[in-house]
Amino acid sequence: MYDQLEAVLQAEAFGISCSELHGFLCGVLSIDVAYPLQDSIAVLAPDFENVVFSPELNDKLSALYAYAKEQMTDPELQLELLIPDDEAHLTQRVTALAGWCDGYLYGLANAGLQDASNLPDDTREIIQDLSRIAQLDGADTGAEEEELSYSEVMEYVRMSVLLVAEELQPIKMSTEIQ
Repeated sequence: MYDQLEAVLQAEAFGISCSELHGFLCGVLSIDVAYPLQDSIAVLAPDFENVVFSPELNDKLSALYAYAKEQMTDPELQLELLIPDDEAHLTQRVTALAGWCDGYLYGLANAGLQDASNLPDDTREIIQDLSRIAQLDGADTGAEEEELSYSEVMEYVRMSVLLVAEELQPIKMSTEIQ
């Protein structure tokens, strides 16, 4: 899914990477599982009312939105970050992970999280960690320990996003698990 969507986004000069877009959608859906796709597009492409997207891009955006919504409401907690697979160079994956986190934080803000100071300490700490991860530049030496560190950071991000969603929507999550 990543490669196909990334190619379409680049071809149409959408201005955001596939990873950032998925992160953004997961961010807004962490706060509001009914957040409309059109509102997301309006935020990401402010001039979207004057832009005609190709049918392929419209289909891909709709599919990504459905995919993100399914993941953020999955009682099995099967969130999979949309970033390049393990065959891609570590630098590319780190850059995509940073973009994913940046998109996620942007999504939280656009869905209404303006002040994290009112959140529980753990949630506030996670948001601070995601902010630091969003600033990674992807520079690496390719060492095996960096690959392991990347895997650990990615799992931390994945689980942290699920915890934040649980904190921001405890009723949504508890009713779906029953």
